[in-house]
Amino acid sequence: MGMSGSLETVSLPELFRLIDLSTKTGRLTVQPLVDENTPCAIRVGKARPRDVALPKEIGSAAAQKTIALCYIWFEKGRLVAITDDANRQRLIDLIENRGWLGRRVIEKLADLCPAEYPFGLYLKTMGVLKAEQLQLLFQMNLHQVYKLFEVTSGWFMFEVLSSDKTTNNLATPWLEMTGNSMRATEVTLFALRLVKNWTGFFDKLPDLNSALRPLVRQVPFRLDTQELELWQLADEITSLDEMAFKLKRASDSIQKTAFRLIITGLVEEVFQDLPTNGMPAQFLQPKPLSPAVIAQEAASKTIGQSPRYANANREKPVTISANPDSNFGKSPDTSGSIIKNLISFLRNKW
Repeated sequence: MGMSGSLETVSLPELFRLIDLSTKTGRLTVQPLVDENTPCAIRVGKARPRDVALPKEIGSAAAQKTIALCYIWFEKGRLVAITDDANRQRLIDLIENRGWLGRRVIEKLADLCPAEYPFGLYLKTMGVLKAEQLQLLFQMNLHQVYKLFEVTSGWFMFEVLSSDKTTNNLATPWLEMTGNSMRATEVTLFALRLVKNWTGFFDKLPDLNSALRPLVRQVPFRLDTQELELWQLADEITSLDEMAFKLKRASDSIQKTAFRLIITGLVEEVFQDLPTNGMPAQFLQPKPLSPAVIAQEAASKTIGQSPRYANANREKPVTISANPDSNFGKSPDTSGSIIKNLISFLRNKW
């Protein structure tokens, strides 16, 4: 069962997280509504193909904009290929443009490639291309996907491939596969590092007063310096604002980094009981007790009567988890979390 919807409702990072969690196999069609502010690299799609039905909500106003298409293919939650037109000649074009092989030679090898076998692996087996060249081709395709994360307006449709690798005349594009693959969440991590315009993600960024809780003991991805620093500081207590102060980094940079860690399932956001109002930890230390308060504590019969321990029995922090199976629905505070849309789609549409 597939699904479709608006990128304003479910963003690409959330979609990729959902595909990764559910280890889906299929094709994600992304149809951005682009304008003059959209990066030129995104405007590569052709007119609407016959096998893709645009949502009815795209009316005449949206039709006035250029609609670029990008097909992203997944195998058990891993990105394996990218195509941008119905002819599926992207990999052949890339090899020819690099000057590695002539067009006629590539097409002849494509005819000889065994069925249901990645074309890139076949070229490597035949000794025509090296592993480094295939990795370069895969990275070139990935950069096409990275650019899509700049888009926050448009539509998507995910079609699930059946066990026999076909559904609704949708066949796996073996001639577009290099044999390389990458987890959907890892693609998200790399893509968000390159995003320059964060306008579409502002409402999804974690609060500066919240803390982070690690969800994994060992990071499965290669983190950059700041991501690793935040993951190491994730202790359920230290707020993002305190992290920014300790690391001497801008607060918005810390929020963006934390968002990357959250959306990839490495940490979850933890809301503290008492807000810091944006003040670093060194300004929040308790003031020395006055003699009067000390005398009052000594006279108290129970520790619960002491003003010094008035908050000793306060409730535990409430968490927002990037894992839909972890503590979902604990508190109404999760209504604004980035995972709400994921859970909704998992339960209602997937």
